This record gives sequence, C-alpha cells and structure tokens, in this order.
Amino acid sequence: MDKIKSSTIYEDGYIMGKENVKIYYKSYIVEPSKANIVISHGFCETSEKYDEIIKIFNECGFSVYIMDHRGHGKSGRLGIDNSQINVESFEHYVYDFKTFLDSVVVYNKKEEKIFLFAHSMGGAIGTLFLEKYENYFDGAILNCPMMEIETGKYPIFISKIISKFMCIIGQGNQYILGHGPFKTKENLNELEFNSQRRYSSYLKKQLKNKELQTSGGSFKWLKEAFKATDILTREENASKVKIPILIFQAGKDTFVRPGGQNRFASYAKNCKIILREDAKHEIYIEKDTIFNTYIEDVINFYNGLLKNKSRIN
Repeated sequence: MDKIKSSTIYEDGYIMGKENVKIYYKSYIVEPSKANIVISHGFCETSEKYDEIIKIFNECGFSVYIMDHRGHGKSGRLGIDNSQINVESFEHYVYDFKTFLDSVVVYNKKEEKIFLFAHSMGGAIGTLFLEKYENYFDGAILNCPMMEIETGKYPIFISKIISKFMCIIGQGNQYILGHGPFKTKENLNELEFNSQRRYSSYLKKQLKNKELQTSGGSFKWLKEAFKATDILTREENASKVKIPILIFQAGKDTFVRPGGQNRFASYAKNCKIILREDAKHEIYIEKDTIFNTYIEDVINFYNGLLKNKSRIN
C-alpha cells in the first residue's frame, strides 16, 4: 500500500436521529483527499474499535466518516441497561445513517467519490440504505455483512418464533438467550477474531469507558434483525443495487451465515465475493497473517474505483 503525505482534520459531534435520539459521529478529513469512506460498524461495536483501519485509510489518502449507531458507543441508549442493544426498527438505523450522510458527509465533501465500508450489522444497515437510496455511494465493501444470522443449535425458524413470541408477551426488552451484561473474555476462542494484541488494545478502552461496554441484544432487536435480513436479500430489493460491491466472507464465521450473502450477491448487479477460509467474523481486526492481505484487497478495491473519474449513478 502506498502511503500519502497529508494532514488530517479531526472533528466530532452529535446529530439528532430518529425520535430525538442523539447520534455521535467522528470525521477524519484528509487534505488533500482522493475520496471519502463512510464506516458503518457492527453489532455491539463503536467507532473507537475502528481506530487502526481509519488510520490506514487516512494514510492511503481517504477521508473517513464514522458514527455510533443508536444504542452504541456515545449515541443514545435504548436498552434496559448500558450493555444492551435494542431498536424499534432497522429503519431507524437507516434514517440515522441518511441524516449523518446528508448533514455531515455530503455537506463536507467536495467532488470526491464516497465509498461505504460496512461490517456485520452495519453491513445490513448499509445494504438497506443502498437498496433505498441509489445516488450516495460509488462503491461498497460489505465485511461479513449480516444477511443471514447464525442461530447456533436453534434453527432460524425456531429463533424467529421465539423472538416474536417474547415480544408478544411483553418480554421483547429482555436479553436474547445467551446474551447479558458486559464482561471480559480471556479465551480467544470466544472472540470473533484471532488477534490477542488487537483485542487487548480495544479492551483497555472498554474498561476505561462504560460507553464502549455494549455486549448483547434484546429479543426486540433480534426480531427486527430477522425482518431486516429477509428484506435486504429479496431479489426485488437486492437487484436495485447497481454500484460495485465487494463482500468479504469468513470461513470461520460464527455470527452470520454465507447463504444470505450469496443470495444478495446473485441479485445485485455488480457484486463479487472473496472468501477468507482461515478468518473469523471480524476480519478487519484479525491477526496480521490474515489482516495484511485483507487490507491490501480493501485498498486495491477502492483505488480501482477511483480510475473511473465520473460518479456512478
């Protein structure tokens, strides 16, 4: 990867999301900038978890914008405690994301292209956005996007029934089975990636800041997540996405299944899949033997899109 000498202007602040939930954002504007990358983070994550990849993007000449999705990080909380993720509808995530793009990203950009980098739950949010709004992004990387949830020993249809039932009987705000308040994990086998160094680095931040200690979802969140994945993998919706898409799949993923990603890719107009057999779910913070070739592919994809000088509509 070629690093570019440039200066970076850092800003942060809040916008008002759906139903007056405060949404925190950060921007890292490079001067000169060759393009903009907007990051949509995953379930129980925060913008702080992306510091390393943001730095790499900046060093490669890209300005970066990232927000904490509602219920995450420094954005407004919606769960029964500080650890829980809850949401009324994934459309609220999409609304917040559009507000962020309109009021911060598009407002600041000049003639540069805008690319999406979305992970897991953030990939579902980003995909819903792409299917609804066509003229914002010029290309997107969907990193292990949540298009079909891994439900473990329970079949998906059983998990859907349980989540709906819990909402019907007024228990939708309770933790999903197996989820609970924040706690540290000492065993790498419990994590969604294989880098002890990167885990320890983020854990230090979490232990110092309760705003970073999200760790589980509600039955309401799960019900809405199932609904969102059903919507975004339908042919009539996925076929609306015409921009170049690169999906990264992880061979050792225990959070999402590849089936939904494959369905979406078969319907989208310009979508390629790269499978990393040795990687876990969070490829973007994997151990160096996986991460180094992964980030090369990421940067090469974005640089390749810059060869086409006109915006993709």
